[in-house]
Amino acid sequence: MRLLPASLTLAAAGLSTAAAVWGPLPRHAGPPPPVLHEIAETGSVSGRVTFAATRPRQPIIIYLERQGGELDAPRPAALVIRQKGASFTPSFAVLVAGQEVVFENDEDRDIDHNVYTLGSEERDFGIFSPGKSVRHTFSEPGEFSLYCSIHKLMDGKLFVAPSRAWSEVAQDGTFAIRDIPPGSYTLKTYQKARRFRDAAQPVAVSAGKESTVTVELAR
Repeated sequence: MRLLPASLTLAAAGLSTAAAVWGPLPRHAGPPPPVLHEIAETGSVSGRVTFAATRPRQPIIIYLERQGGELDAPRPAALVIRQKGASFTPSFAVLVAGQEVVFENDEDRDIDHNVYTLGSEERDFGIFSPGKSVRHTFSEPGEFSLYCSIHKLMDGKLFVAPSRAWSEVAQDGTFAIRDIPPGSYTLKTYQKARRFRDAAQPVAVSAGKESTVTVELAR
C-alpha cells in the first residue's frame, strides 16, 4: 500500500492542511546568549617623593600625561566652590580638564561677590548676589588663581590636571594612582607653593601590574 504525505491525506479527507507540518517542529527562539565584553586590565603607579629640604605644608600633586594621546575617561561631577565670609571654600582644588565648576554665592546676608581668574585662562565672571551662581568648564590644564574684585583679600587656586590620573602626595611622601590604562606616560609634579623644581620622568604602565617610582624634588 502506497502511503501519501500527511497533507495530501488530510486534503483527501476534506480537512484543512494548515496544521500539517513537514520536517521538524520549529523551536521558539529564546533570548540571545549574553555577549561577554572583554574589560581591559589596568595598572597603577605608586612611589615616594623625596625632598632636597624640608617639605612644604602646601599640597603637592603627582599627575600623568599620556604620551601620544589623551586618556578616554568620564569626567568627574561638577565641583562646587562656595563664597562666604570673604573666602573661597575650598580655597584649593584639583580638577580634570573638561570638568565643570560652579561658583556659588553662599552668603546669608546681602553681600555680592565676583570671581575672576588669572593664569592659564583669564576670565571675569561678573558680580552675583546671594543665592546666585555661575558655571564654567575648565578645558585646558594648568594653574588658575581665583580672586574677587569686591573683596581684595579673597583668593583661591585651582590646578587643572590633564586627566583623572593624579594623586595628592601624602604627608609621608607616598602617592598612588590606580586604574590607569596600559601605556607610556610622563609623570609630573605640581606644587601649590613652588619651593622646588618640578619633576618630569617617564613611566610605563602595564596591565595588572604596579609600577613603583621615586620622585626627587630638588632646588
